[in-house]
Amino acid sequence: MPLNLVVCLKQIPNPDLQFQIASDGKDIRREALNYKLNGSDEYALEEAVRLKEKYGGRVVAMTLGPKRTESMLREAIAKGADEAVRIAYDDPAAFDLGKNGRILAAAIRTLPHDVVLTGVQSDDYVNSATGGLVAGLLGLPHASVVTRVALSGSRLEVACELEGGLQRILSLSMPAVLTIQFGANVPRYAPLPAIMKAARQPIKEVGPAALGLASWDAVALPYSFGVAGLSPPTAKGRAELITGSIEDQAKRFARLLREKGFVRR
Repeated sequence: MPLNLVVCLKQIPNPDLQFQIASDGKDIRREALNYKLNGSDEYALEEAVRLKEKYGGRVVAMTLGPKRTESMLREAIAKGADEAVRIAYDDPAAFDLGKNGRILAAAIRTLPHDVVLTGVQSDDYVNSATGGLVAGLLGLPHASVVTRVALSGSRLEVACELEGGLQRILSLSMPAVLTIQFGANVPRYAPLPAIMKAARQPIKEVGPAALGLASWDAVALPYSFGVAGLSPPTAKGRAELITGSIEDQAKRFARLLREKGFVRR
């Protein structure tokens, strides 16, 4: 059974960088940042491409973001996506999760979709909420922390990771939304010919008018949202460097463990 697959991707600042607060105190300084595909979204993309390869169908890679996100979408095409859609929302921070989810859901409604996939969380904001929110807005069944996906007749059979190494097996009707866990598969590398071909592939740009909105500010929200300010975390406690010979370090470390209550004799 061929599947219409939509995978939602997010471009994030490279987490290896040192971040500074912007002068207005409401975002990080972004002028010198470089960006990459969000970690768990790599697994969502790979899972979408594998489902297409196994069952047939089409993968649409979608993102919400400014022009710079097109490099990420071309990477997705090089790895097996058939089409790329950029929702032209130019807020570089996009902190408002509820607004983001409503825009994504509106865009997904305009596309054929049997399975919508997202990563389990974003590496920058770590809300772990986009997949569930989109599913709720679309009125679709949803499974989170998914580690395995298979088609069983006209339904999806998925394995979801639980605590303690347990798994829960669910059967979902389609269309459905899945949030894919880290390590669910092994993301592929894009071969050079595919990268070169993807560089020439058109990327569809979607503005508010295409979603029935006068502007992005016209997204109906049941709340008010604003950023009061950002600040670095407050330092708590201190680190202690244990010096001396290996024997002295081991004795000191063992004594510390006993003093802190980690070892009882």
